[in-house]
Amino acid sequence: MWCASPVRADEVSKSAKAEELLQLMQGDQMIKMMEPMMKGMAGMVKPDMPVEERAKIGEMQRKIMALVADRLNKARPALAKIYADTYTEEEIDGILAFYNSPVGKAFLEKMPEVMRRSAPVVMVLMGGLQPEIKKMTEEMKQNPK
Repeated sequence: MWCASPVRADEVSKSAKAEELLQLMQGDQMIKMMEPMMKGMAGMVKPDMPVEERAKIGEMQRKIMALVADRLNKARPALAKIYADTYTEEEIDGILAFYNSPVGKAFLEKMPEVMRRSAPVVMVLMGGLQPEIKKMTEEMKQNPK
């Protein structure tokens, strides 16, 4: 009679925990992080805009959100495997404990706001790097040694 080995059972347990971790970390958070972009699209709606154009923008928002949700669902198995391959089961247990704690839940809940507020700061910093990177690239082209 055949039975599953303990190693295989451990792998299944670890995979299930990795999936749970992925759900906690990336489930609704990705959608929430897209809300500022969607609000930006809503800003395209002008008070004097015809109803048909408003409807088109609303439909485009819905399609984009559905597309993102679909792609995230398709990527889920590969992403869960990455978590399972990267972390030990003990580490996943600890991370899950954190994200299921009140502090961890607050961290996840507030992350979209942190990302929204951080994006302009990072954009300014990165924008300031462009001239320096261009200069370095030109110097490298002139002195290839």
